[in-house]
Amino acid sequence: MLANLVPFALCIMDTSIFLSHLRSYVTVPDTDFEEFLKLLVPLTLQKGGYFYRAGEVPRYSPFIVKGCLRQFILDESGREQIILFNEEGNWAGQLGSMRSRKPTNVYLQALEPCQILGITIENVDRAMAMFPWYQQYFLKKYPTDHARLLEEANRLKSEPPEVLYRELMEARPSLLLRVPQHYIANYLSVRTETLSRIKARLLRN
Repeated sequence: MLANLVPFALCIMDTSIFLSHLRSYVTVPDTDFEEFLKLLVPLTLQKGGYFYRAGEVPRYSPFIVKGCLRQFILDESGREQIILFNEEGNWAGQLGSMRSRKPTNVYLQALEPCQILGITIENVDRAMAMFPWYQQYFLKKYPTDHARLLEEANRLKSEPPEVLYRELMEARPSLLLRVPQHYIANYLSVRTETLSRIKARLLRN
């Protein structure tokens, strides 16, 4: 994993998106934010690089400052199945794997050059002890994220691809512009040709 990651100077990384993200959940004093940043490692990941792979225990939980990544697994036949796209302003971590020290079964790959703030599980615990607002943030965010991911996984299995694609158009239009169509098709579990037909029907309606 670490061979793909390159240290990046924090002073030239725009961390305002991270502060805005935190403040969407809790109140974060400016001085606390500067101290909190010292617990994170600024990194870059080139297009095609892996932040972590299945079979590894991730070293860092990544917050994406810039860029887009895909999370995928391999099914029983060894074929890729995309389970999530992560854009700016979101975490893409495997805290359960980091906490238990058990390897993840997920791959996280950059679809474009990325700037990332990484935090170790040790520094997650330090932050919880140092900053009461971070503990509040953690308790607010992670149960919500878990429920959302479960709901999304169930919808991917139960909803027709055309419904799912229409929802992507409405909720995440930028994703459809930056992600290759064959990846969107994989995420929706359809062939690329099927996705093309879905798009054509939606354009006619």
